[in-house]
Amino acid sequence: MMYQTDTRQTADVARLEDYLQAFRQRRWLVLSFLVLGILLAFFYTQTAAVTYTATSEVRVGPTPFGSTNDNLVAAKLEEESKVVSSDIVAEQVIRNFPGTNRTELDVKFTQNSNILVISYTAASGDQAAAVANAFAQAYTAQRIADAEAFYQTRIAANQTRLADIEASVVAAEDARQQIVNRRAAVFEEPASEARANQLEQLAAEISQVNTEVNSLRTDANQARTAVAADETSIATLDGSPPAEVLTSATAPSSPDGIPSSLLLAAGAIVGFVLGLVTAFFLERLDTTARDENDVALALGTSVIGAIPALGGMGRLRPSNSLIMFSTGGSARIAAAREAFRRLRSSLLFLNTSNGVSSAVVTSSAPGEGKSVTAANLAIALAQNGSRVVLVSGDMRRPTLERMFGMEAQRPGLAEYLGQTAELNAEKVPGIENLWLIRSGRPPANPSELLNSDRFELLIKELEREDVEYIIVDSPPVLSTADALSAARYVDGVIVVVDAEQTDTSDLLQVRADLERTGAKLLGAVLNRRQLEQGGLFRRSKYAYYHAEVARDAQPELR
Repeated sequence: MMYQTDTRQTADVARLEDYLQAFRQRRWLVLSFLVLGILLAFFYTQTAAVTYTATSEVRVGPTPFGSTNDNLVAAKLEEESKVVSSDIVAEQVIRNFPGTNRTELDVKFTQNSNILVISYTAASGDQAAAVANAFAQAYTAQRIADAEAFYQTRIAANQTRLADIEASVVAAEDARQQIVNRRAAVFEEPASEARANQLEQLAAEISQVNTEVNSLRTDANQARTAVAADETSIATLDGSPPAEVLTSATAPSSPDGIPSSLLLAAGAIVGFVLGLVTAFFLERLDTTARDENDVALALGTSVIGAIPALGGMGRLRPSNSLIMFSTGGSARIAAAREAFRRLRSSLLFLNTSNGVSSAVVTSSAPGEGKSVTAANLAIALAQNGSRVVLVSGDMRRPTLERMFGMEAQRPGLAEYLGQTAELNAEKVPGIENLWLIRSGRPPANPSELLNSDRFELLIKELEREDVEYIIVDSPPVLSTADALSAARYVDGVIVVVDAEQTDTSDLLQVRADLERTGAKLLGAVLNRRQLEQGGLFRRSKYAYYHAEVARDAQPELR
């Protein structure tokens, strides 16, 4: 997490390092989102309806419909597209392909073109292609049939008109013959002025009838020509149809939509990004002190030791936590031993520079590893040749005795501070230069006992016995006042911080409590720190210790 002490600092802008830190801390969350994204994408690909779309193309030619001078006119594709999906065309397709759904039909065209694009979507590629071709063929057949019907209608009309004209010609010729017969009878009459006028009138009538007959014959010829032209147009429909299939639909090889592989990849990417963003925000909301900077800012002191997580060994068996008491083990254990040696070096430096020889080891809350740290630090100091006394100052819940396999209920610190027994520092078996003062039987007032002159006398008496280091394991600061009471009589306090659970607000309270009592804060120990594993281009931080483990491996001492 990112800890800030001044809200007036520059705006907190997320950087790549912040996202990488969030991924390292919550990588399992990110990986869970990634797997979830892949599973959801896979579930979608398995449950989503699979459809195939096939497409055919039809060229639409000029049409006789709407012509005023017997010339063909260009078809309107917007109207023709409606013809494709009309009932009359669809009925022909459904007759051959029952179950055809017109909602799956799509007809498109481009302006200023003569191409109709007919697409059909179905559950199989073969069905989609077959139905698309059926619509294209039914449309072209319908358009040819409509054109033929148009011409046949005109032929029938012209033939009817021709029959009427021919009947009129016969009637006119009959009338002319009657006039000719009348004129012949008039010629037989004696010459007179009346006869001459009558013959002139009959000649005019014959001329008028001839003109009418000639006009009717001209109309008849036009009708015959129109019939012949329409019959020729019908005959040429096969060679120059008003609509023809340019491209037949073929069964598509892949279904519609995004390929399954791309969907799975997209699910993985989306899941990873969502996981990373979630981890980032959780990391920002998390106030756990996970690194040295967080601890240093909260406590106002430096981190003098960082111990990697031991994988819960101490929770299974207390003696397993005494890693300085054994050799061998995993590379992680070897790294932890080296971390305690570095902590020992820090305390040796404090002794050299500031004369620090006694320290209370505590934490903010239970379960943060203070007792394990105190025990292993004491062992490390003893292994360096220093005379060390480890005081089991947690008289409420003594832990050191269980680690060293000693009985906790025997008289010890509680009895000495209560002036009911003499001081007894027992030699720890198997470790030179290390003594343990038991906690004794749980008293009713441990805080008052640690705040007494008797405890101060104990520290001074141990110092007179040429003890070089006194390590006091005390209860957590925020749980009891024991640590604050004991801190008055030692050179300083070492606060153990659990990188997996200690909140920075608790550390701020610990700092305030220690400052209020005047205790000196020597430094902090970051426990259960998560070390980075090896990456693609980087060796593991434990790699250095594998050779040591292979060389020194042997059964742990109990």
